[in-house]
Amino acid sequence: MNPRFLNPDRKGPAAVAAMAVSLAALAVACSSPRESSLDEFTRWHDSAKAKAQAGALMWSEFYKQSFDRLTALPPSIQQDTRLENTVLLLSTARKYEASEITALQFNTEREHIETQLEARLR
Repeated sequence: MNPRFLNPDRKGPAAVAAMAVSLAALAVACSSPRESSLDEFTRWHDSAKAKAQAGALMWSEFYKQSFDRLTALPPSIQQDTRLENTVLLLSTARKYEASEITALQFNTEREHIETQLEARLR
């Protein structure tokens, strides 16, 4: 990038665009890889959960994929908490899919575990 475009005395769209690009690059460089990995996981999680709720993805498959993605993340307390809850949710989903518990029992247990997760992550 040509440094003269970063001169704050310059006016015009090119100078503003160059400044915006520089600030965006700085913001990306300052975010930690752990945070961006968790953000990426959260985006995937929300999308996949919507598919599971719509019946387009089995709950057990959703939790299995969640576990696989979580174990690939850099270690953190947040990752450990999510992994612990994902294992519980995977087990509950398998019981539901094997007709060992009802849909109501599954939803109640799922909501309880997810509520505990949210409280622990605060």
